[in-house]
Amino acid sequence: MEKKRIGFLIGAGLTLILSITLMEAALAAQKELSVEASWQKIDYGNQVFFFRGEVKATWNAMVIEADEMEVYLTEENDLREIVAKGNVKVFQGEKKRYVTGARATYTAEDDRLIIEGQAHYQDELGNDLQAEKIILWIEIEKLEAEGTPVKAIYVLKEPEEE
Repeated sequence: MEKKRIGFLIGAGLTLILSITLMEAALAAQKELSVEASWQKIDYGNQVFFFRGEVKATWNAMVIEADEMEVYLTEENDLREIVAKGNVKVFQGEKKRYVTGARATYTAEDDRLIIEGQAHYQDELGNDLQAEKIILWIEIEKLEAEGTPVKAIYVLKEPEEE
């Protein structure tokens, strides 16, 4: 009888540990979008959030500031897209990137940020890029610029002498 009780307690303990571990993993997978604004409207039926007036949104390590913003969710209640309009500023703290423009669109599916309208990009290396449109693929660290002209200053390392 005592062995059965010990076996039951061990099994219950392992089940509890596994449940807590799975719950922690699920919570870690959740990401939080934090938004501050002077005005907001929520359309739950279409899963769209509207914000106006000194809007500041934080998603992962990215901060987006703008005059207006729309946030679109998927049917599963995940982030699909952020559209920011008017005096847009985007900061990526850990990568020390700073991008400005008239409009920005972030798509979560491909982790892509598109800045349009006198787009300006700067990073911690001293690189400076101006174009009509700049596309950043954040995770894979790829950048593309369009417009006439695209102006760029790249800070390059000098070759080391042998």
